Amino acid sequence: MARKGITNYLVSVGGAVRSRGVNGQGQPWRVAIQKPTDQENAVQALVDLQGYGISTAGSYRNYFEQNGQRYSHIIDPNTGRPINHRLVSVTVIAPTALEADGWDSGLMVLGSEKAMKLAEQQGLAVYMISKTDDGFSAQMTPQFKAFLLQ
Repeated sequence: MARKGITNYLVSVGGAVRSRGVNGQGQPWRVAIQKPTDQENAVQALVDLQGYGISTAGSYRNYFEQNGQRYSHIIDPNTGRPINHRLVSVTVIAPTALEADGWDSGLMVLGSEKAMKLAEQQGLAVYMISKTDDGFSAQMTPQFKAFLLQ
């Protein structure tokens, strides 16, 4: 798009999003991180992409339950089985949507503690949502805070 001279756009391909410039009202592109619920438009957080890419991996939509056990579509390559921890969503903001998409599922497989440690070591902008006994909790790296809108 840049080679064609398009300076303002928001593109989503397979859930990975990339922005550049401003929207039709001249405002920066803003993207919502969804709450991990069945309501498609429930907003957990709002971010200003600042020309970066964003991608989210989550286990809260694509799953099935059998005999009281929840099975995610995200597979841990170490076990060959669906992930089995309380991390339900990982959002990554990176220079490109491809880079963000490359990180989100891998971090999702690790679980919250290992994912946060790796994200901090790599200087990644990451927002994670975990299931708690009382609902959900969110945590983020310092790099992500620069994109978060209040």
